[in-house]
Amino acid sequence: MVKDRYYSKEKYEAPMETFGVGIVFIIVGVISLVLMSLRVDFIGLSYWGYWLFIPAFFIMIGGFTQINTNRKFQKSVRVALMDRDFQGNHKLEDIALEVGIKPKDVLRVLVDLRDKGFVKYKFNSETGEIELGKGVEYKVSTDFIPPPKKIVAPIPTHNQSYCVYCGQQLRENAQFCENCGSKI
Repeated sequence: MVKDRYYSKEKYEAPMETFGVGIVFIIVGVISLVLMSLRVDFIGLSYWGYWLFIPAFFIMIGGFTQINTNRKFQKSVRVALMDRDFQGNHKLEDIALEVGIKPKDVLRVLVDLRDKGFVKYKFNSETGEIELGKGVEYKVSTDFIPPPKKIVAPIPTHNQSYCVYCGQQLRENAQFCENCGSKI
C-alpha cells in the first residue's frame, strides 16, 4: 500500500505483556541470587539465573518506550480532534493520514480515548464515518457470542442483528457498527 510510507513505523500496543515478561525475568534472577546465597543448586539456576537481570532491564525499557509511544499517539489524535472542535463527521483514513498513524492504530486510540472520557463519538452506521460529539449507547444483543481472542479471518456477518465483534445491537440496514466501526 503506497499510503503506508506516510505512517509511523511504531505501533499502538498494550505494554502489559512486555512488563509481565520483564517481571518474570527479574523474579528468576532474584531466585537465583537467593539460591546462590543459600548455596543450593536447582537446575544450575544459581549459576546462570542472575544473568536474566540484563535482558529484564532492556525488556522493561521496551515497556516504558511503548507507554511513551502510546501517549504520543493519543496526543496526536486528540490534537486532530481538537482542530475539528470535537464535532462533525470525519473519515478514519483522513484522521490517520493527518496524524501519520495507521488507521487501525487510530481506531485503537479512539477507543481508549472514549473509554477515558476524552472524546465522545460513534460511527455512522451507513457510511462508517466517525461522528464526533455524539455518544453511542452500547446495547449488547442477547444472541451475541464473543469472538475468539485471535481472529484469523473476518467473521461472517450475514443475517446478524448484532456486531459479531463487539455485540452492539445493529440498526436495520446498517453497514457499519456504531460502536466499534466494523464493516458489517
